[in-house]
Order: sequence, then structure tokens, then C-alpha cells
Amino acid sequence: MTRPRLRDVAWLFFRVGNTTFGGGNPTIAVLQREFYRRNWLSPEQLGIAFALGRVTPGTNLLAFCAAAGYFLLGLTGAISAVLAVTIPSSILVIWLTEVCDEGVRHPLAQAIIGATIAAAVGSMIGAAILLVRSEFSKSNWLKPLVLATGAFVLAYVFALSPLAVIGVAALVGLFWVEA
Repeated sequence: MTRPRLRDVAWLFFRVGNTTFGGGNPTIAVLQREFYRRNWLSPEQLGIAFALGRVTPGTNLLAFCAAAGYFLLGLTGAISAVLAVTIPSSILVIWLTEVCDEGVRHPLAQAIIGATIAAAVGSMIGAAILLVRSEFSKSNWLKPLVLATGAFVLAYVFALSPLAVIGVAALVGLFWVEA
């Protein structure tokens, strides 16, 4: 294995951690590819870093970065990896929060925020449809329709928490016997 310089480790974690979309798993996959390409970590070290990321409480990505950085350059590598991944995105979130806070007073910003919320809701509805689509058929349409309607009523009429709605839906689905 090649021992990298601190500057190269920090730059890799900064670049990959702040330009990869989709959460921890895609970022870990890109980092893994880069580690193999540079011959920085062995498959065993990556396996240990991945496993530690999964069993450690908190964000899997940060635990993976800390473990991988530690394998690369010890404690200095772990600290630089975590800081390179977190500081830029933290600054961006703070800045965007400030922009949104100021922007809610402007009609264009309100329209953009409304459109973003509508797109997010549409994406969630589309994902839900994909998840339950296999349950719908000509002979089996009543159960998913009743469960979806019931979940909506429980959440919006009775103001139950999402966890309570999921629990009630699971109980109803468990005891609903097909004829």
C-alpha cells in the first residue's frame, strides 16, 4: 500500500464528500474506488472501515471516513477526513438557512420554496406508488386503498405521529385476512 500525504487525503475527502449526491452509500462507493485506484487501502482495511461505519452510532459516512482516514494516516488522517467532509457542507447549510430565512419575505423566493416542496411531495408520492404498485391488481385493490386512506386519516385528522401510523397500518395489514 502507498502512504499518501495529508494534503492528498484531505483533498480526496473534501472533493468526494462534498460533490457526491445520494447520501453515505454513494459517497462510500466513490471513496472505495478512489482508494483502490490509488492503492491506499487494502480490501480488508476498507471492509473494516465499512463495518465500523455500520455499527457505530451516528452517521455511517462520518464513521467510515474516520476509520478510513485512520488507516491512511492515523489520528491525523481520521480528523482531517472527518473535517474535510463536514465543514464545507456545514457552512453551506448555514448559508442556505440564512438565505431561506431572508428569502421568505420575497415573492420569487416563496414561489421557489413552494415549487421545491411540491417537487419533494411529488417524489415521495411517486416512490410510495412504486412501493405499493405490486400490491394493486384487479383482484387485490381494496387492501392497499384502505391502508393508504386510513394512514392519511390517522395522520391528518387524528394527528398521529408517523411511527404510530406505521404501527396501526402494520397491525391492520397483519390481521387482514384475504378471502
